[in-house]
Amino acid sequence: MPHIAIIGGGIAGLSAGIYARMNGFEASIYEMAPRPGGVCASWVRENIRVNGSIHWLVGSAPGSDLHDMWMELGVIEDHPHLVPARFGMYRDLDGVDVHLWRDPDRLQAHLEAISPEDAGEIAGFCAAIRTFRDADFPMRRAFELLSLTDWIGIFARNWPFLLAHWRFAAFTLEEYAGRFRHPALQGMFRHFWTPGMSMQFLLMQLGFAARGTAAYPLGGSGPFIDRLVARYTGLGGRLACGRRVAAVCVADGRATGVSLADGEQVAADHVIAACDATQIYDELLPDGAALRPPVLDDLTCFPPLCYFSAGVARTFPGLPIASMGHNLPFDPPLQVGPVTHARATVQIYSFDPTLAPTGQTLLTAMLDSDHDWWRARADEGAESYAAARQAISRAVIDGLDRHFPGLAGQVIFHDLATPLTYARYTGNHRGAYEGWLPTPAAARAIVPTHLPGLANFWMAGHWVAPGGGMPPAAYTGRNAVQLICDREGRPFETSRA
Repeated sequence: MPHIAIIGGGIAGLSAGIYARMNGFEASIYEMAPRPGGVCASWVRENIRVNGSIHWLVGSAPGSDLHDMWMELGVIEDHPHLVPARFGMYRDLDGVDVHLWRDPDRLQAHLEAISPEDAGEIAGFCAAIRTFRDADFPMRRAFELLSLTDWIGIFARNWPFLLAHWRFAAFTLEEYAGRFRHPALQGMFRHFWTPGMSMQFLLMQLGFAARGTAAYPLGGSGPFIDRLVARYTGLGGRLACGRRVAAVCVADGRATGVSLADGEQVAADHVIAACDATQIYDELLPDGAALRPPVLDDLTCFPPLCYFSAGVARTFPGLPIASMGHNLPFDPPLQVGPVTHARATVQIYSFDPTLAPTGQTLLTAMLDSDHDWWRARADEGAESYAAARQAISRAVIDGLDRHFPGLAGQVIFHDLATPLTYARYTGNHRGAYEGWLPTPAAARAIVPTHLPGLANFWMAGHWVAPGGGMPPAAYTGRNAVQLICDREGRPFETSRA
């Protein structure tokens, strides 16, 4: 039975392992951290489970190939989901609340009520959401395996979507914000995500939300990863945690296995690297620099991230639920190392009773930061590093107390994961939360998943899918196995048994 060695036990690696077992391959996943999951992590503090990743799951409802994939992977069947009416909320300095309603008709009416002078631009924005909502882009087969007839059918069915895609891919959020007159609408577009992201990326997410297939799975990332691991091991896959891969073994122009950091050599017929791209080219592959695709030079990494979490002894009755959370102004601004945040998006998990005991609530926030600044604090010593984490956490709490008076005195715990934390547990380059930022340049880029001159080596995960996220991680793992099946001359199976 052919053996596939998989580097990385995050969503991409687990997906690849599950499909490898479905198709009769031996599969071994090597994960450097003590637990699988990668960025899709969770942890427990003071009996509160911190959801480290999932805000919404594209493909949560029937009617798309992504839903079929999640069903094959065994992560959503019979698992409760929540579909918030809002994708996000934004509050400006004057107290104007902008609701990003999931329903584009309701959204259009709401935005026009805030800013009648922007009615024309608002109508175009909401029309684009409807176009993205109605797109039919199949994902059952890896792109490399689609025939000319397949591509003609895809283009014929999706002309409106493709035209909107290329039109909005040219704009960053920052550039698009400038098309509006009202400061609240300008701020909403400018601050909800990294300003350099492409508008196409935001519209894609809003299209999925409008379609009703971007729900939040209750319990967040912990139960989600547990289900993936159970599916993989239940199919007979081997999972080795705390086993770091030091190199890919190569002979005669093909991958022949992996070498582990402890010196063990593992033979394999195929190797799937579901890990950091820089690690692949700089460390794992012999002569990796020569194999590195030039297209990567045009891409930008996600910024290094701090992840704030806190448990509070209070609830938030009547607080609207939003998939992305609440984007709030901070006065004074948050100083996260050298990065200043005048605003922060905070998720208040009052809607998920599985995360905290009765009467308590989990809060989280993602904050861009700087890897080198944190490296310098760590080099100064453990005391300096801990003091910086403590100071930033307290600043977030003080800022939230201004929006929710009394919160500062109700804190059960608070914590801050830094870019060094992400680099240590996931191997992501400089602590980037995901791979390539979905900029206008990334929207035009095609990142190869296998390399000329190196047979039997494949890549999966958010480093081969600009924009990142859970669905690309999972389907690139699926695609890698599908391409291996094609190489081996065997049919690709997707049994749910």
